[in-house]
Amino acid sequence: MGSKMERARRLGPAHARTWVALAGAFAVAGCTIAAPGGGGIARAPANSGALDGAWGDTGGVATASLTNGRFVSVANDTGNRVAEGTYVYTSGQSIALDYFSLLRQTRIRANCVLANPTTLNCTNDGGQQFQLVRRGAVS
Repeated sequence: MGSKMERARRLGPAHARTWVALAGAFAVAGCTIAAPGGGGIARAPANSGALDGAWGDTGGVATASLTNGRFVSVANDTGNRVAEGTYVYTSGQSIALDYFSLLRQTRIRANCVLANPTTLNCTNDGGQQFQLVRRGAVS
């Protein structure tokens, strides 16, 4: 894990910020998001299949797998898991991600809008924006 951070440092601050944002965006498998009104846990709806599949960052650093409300992200260069958590629809085209960054050891939340069937525009709770693009069809 240290070598990844060292590599990010060598590649410069912009790359490091992108990696941290992506790790945050991709870290969603085991956390839950409170449902509106504080009652119970929100689950991925039946139509969550619209997001199911592989999604990658625009820089090619990581790939996320979204399946039935679960999110797992792996580094493209090593195949190591970098984030895990959950996702839920908050409205017709809006998605909330709640994940744990294995690199930063922190919980991160992000709100994403499905701009089109192949693009998610996201902003994490720290205000950083990132985009995920569909990498392949669901098998």
